[in-house]
Amino acid sequence: MSDYLPFEIQITIIKKLPIRALIQFRSVSKSWKSLIDSSDFIANYHFSNAPLQHHVLVRSFDSEHEKYVSIVDDDDNFPQNKIPLIVPSHVRLQLGKFPDIIGSSQGVLFLWFTPSEFVLWNPTIRKTVPIVVPNLLNNNEFETVVGFGVCPGTSDPKLVKITYISSLQFKPEKCIPLQVELFNLSSGSWRSLSMNVPRKSIEVTWKQVCIDKFIYWLAGDRNLAGNTLQTKYLILSFDMITEEFTEIDLPDNLAYLHNDFLLIYKLWTSLLVLDTEFYEIQEYCVWKMDLGVPNTFAKLFVIKSPFESLLLSTVHDFRITGQPIIEMFINNDDKQHAFYVYEPASQEICDIGITGGYPCLANHTLQHCFCLIYRGVEDQDIVIVLKCKCNAKNTQLTP
Repeated sequence: MSDYLPFEIQITIIKKLPIRALIQFRSVSKSWKSLIDSSDFIANYHFSNAPLQHHVLVRSFDSEHEKYVSIVDDDDNFPQNKIPLIVPSHVRLQLGKFPDIIGSSQGVLFLWFTPSEFVLWNPTIRKTVPIVVPNLLNNNEFETVVGFGVCPGTSDPKLVKITYISSLQFKPEKCIPLQVELFNLSSGSWRSLSMNVPRKSIEVTWKQVCIDKFIYWLAGDRNLAGNTLQTKYLILSFDMITEEFTEIDLPDNLAYLHNDFLLIYKLWTSLLVLDTEFYEIQEYCVWKMDLGVPNTFAKLFVIKSPFESLLLSTVHDFRITGQPIIEMFINNDDKQHAFYVYEPASQEICDIGITGGYPCLANHTLQHCFCLIYRGVEDQDIVIVLKCKCNAKNTQLTP
């Protein structure tokens, strides 16, 4: 083709190819490899292919097995379209360590196995990247958290490591500045951020979401009143492009709750806050941040258990329709878990057919994303390969 078609036309054709074909075409010629590997092509490729397909990734354990299931999140068939996944070999080697799904961004999942071992996993291109985070502290003196996101301008995965004085040692007059380190997958190295770091009194939790170019954490502003530590909770955001932190105030009815009662989520481009203060009466409140008005939150609805035999445990995520996906205890037995979709208007629930102990769930987008293409280790052992058939009204997954 390169002998007969101008390179500009080749570029137009290549941009319309599915991602698995592009990965193969990188081996055809040096010019194609240079084009496909270029930062501009990687950053803009997914914008030329629509629609994106949203999935709910459910991981559950029973007495013998660990199961991963990806559920296509569409209006017509949810939750019938379930696709069992065989986890990548690098993740499979870590089984038994009960990895946490810390977050997802642009089709990449961020998994945490041990105090220093993390894995980036892109199911679309079947690649994983192990990352060791040095000096991840969790002791009486210091606490460390790690945030994750894929920068929309470059499609480069980024980790944000924040270390702060533990609340057990917190004294305003003796606090040292928070230490912030950044890791970009493209460079493979860590660097310190010295300007515009959060205030000394700020503590940061592992509760986080990534929305567009921002990583959001649930954080707290600590203060000593005599010998009593008081914490006012807020949202801490990090702009992956400008590398600046911003504090977002929560309304007082949320800011002064205990950390255990607050959770954060994303719904499309919106930040949601869940208030579980009224767990005893089985009522959870959902709040939405107004992105157009800083520090403004509106109450969306209240989640209530419709049956006495089902006890609310937690909210794992939200469908693209805005319906929360909740975990409940069956017959009030905390060893029997099941997932349901909750309809706020009718207060009805729909069983999505996933049960088992120690469940974990993440909402993610299966999209044409090249993240990890340079450094990823391709898993040849995956039985079911996720592929997108795009440019159709109803995108389908095929093995």
